[in-house]
Order: sequence, then structure tokens, then C-alpha cells
Amino acid sequence: MKGSLSVDQPGVRNAINSYFLRTSGGEKRFRIMSPYKLFPEARQLEAQFDQVRSEVLALVGRRDLPQYRDIDPVRAAEVSDNWRLYYAYMLGVANPKAREDCPTILSFAERTPTVVNAMISVLEPGVKLNVHNGPYAGILRYHLGIKVPRENPPRLRVDTEHYTWREGESVLIDDTFEHEVSNESEEDRIVVIIDIRRPMGILRDRVNLASLRLKRKWSGQFINGTNGDI
Repeated sequence: MKGSLSVDQPGVRNAINSYFLRTSGGEKRFRIMSPYKLFPEARQLEAQFDQVRSEVLALVGRRDLPQYRDIDPVRAAEVSDNWRLYYAYMLGVANPKAREDCPTILSFAERTPTVVNAMISVLEPGVKLNVHNGPYAGILRYHLGIKVPRENPPRLRVDTEHYTWREGESVLIDDTFEHEVSNESEEDRIVVIIDIRRPMGILRDRVNLASLRLKRKWSGQFINGTNGDI
């Protein structure tokens, strides 16, 4: 409808982000943290690490995952055209192909109420994610290392803090801080990424849930891009 407000409009999104961040510690909030206090369900996924790793490596081995520019060209122009991603679960909507490609990840996402998105991320040699900020403050981002180069492993910078991935280990980050990573090794870096709702009070969580429901219109674009349907 003409003149209607959308959570994707910069003014509306900025107001929501400011509300969430101001009431979640402001600049004092953590950049990089252990996941288990805020996302204890992560232990359930990690208990299945061997199965998750097997499924992810099999998927990456049998097909080229789409580049970010083929999924979200506007955002890719800011972050990286060449970042390869597979969306198994997007804003509460399952990718039907993920039931065969990575059923363990999809099952975890569907049964865990705080999960918003679940994806596989591949950073090939020489690929860099430019300095950027996550666009929406209603989530925190969990990483589980699947395949990490042993020589010259990539390092993630979040504001002034750094993290080096390790296979089988996990981390939780607040991606609303500026962050970047560059793979200067000679191997792929592969991680599973799970976005969860930022833990907040009841009122803020209701606002967050309402905003995320309105964003669900983008699920089809990301899932279709993953599957090569657009």
C-alpha cells in the first residue's frame, strides 16, 4: 500500500536497531563470546558434529554453492560477490532440498525456537568479506567450524577483537559491529552459521518476532537463489 511503513525501510530499520542495541548494553555489549550461555541449544548441534560435518562436506563436494551475488546482489556488492552460501532455513522457512542435502542442520533449526536462519558458508582461497555491519540488530550469529585451513587460517575481526576458527569449535558474535575476514590460505574455510534471536526482555522479543515475520517475504528469494531457481 502506498505510504505504508516497512521494517526494511532505512528509517524504520534504524529505529528498531537503535531500540534493540540501546537496551542490550549499547557499546558495552560483547563482540565475540562463547555461545553456551545465550544459546545453550548449540550443544545439541555440536553433539552431532560428525554427522553435520559429513553432510556439509558431501554437499560442498558434489555441487558448487551459489555465490552471494546470485542470491542478494545488492548486499553482495557491499560485502563480497564471491562468498558462497547455502540457506537451509531462512526466517523460519525450510529449504525443501535441505531435507536431503543437510538434514541434521535443518532438523536442528526447525526444532529450536530461537533459530532464525541456518546456512553453510564457504570462503574460498583469496576471497575477502569486506568491512561491513550486520543490517538487523535482532539477531546474534553463531559459527561452527567445519573445515579450517591449518596453515594461515583465516581470522575474523569484530570491531577490535579477533577470532580464529577451529574445526568442531563454535563462537557467537554480535555482527552489528563492523567485521571482516579474508581467506589468504590455499584451502576453503567452511562454517555452519546459525542466526538466533537476540536474547531480550519479553516486550523487545515480541517486537523482534513481529519484525522477523514481516521480513519473511525474503525467504523465497534466498532459498531459490540457493537452489539455483532464480
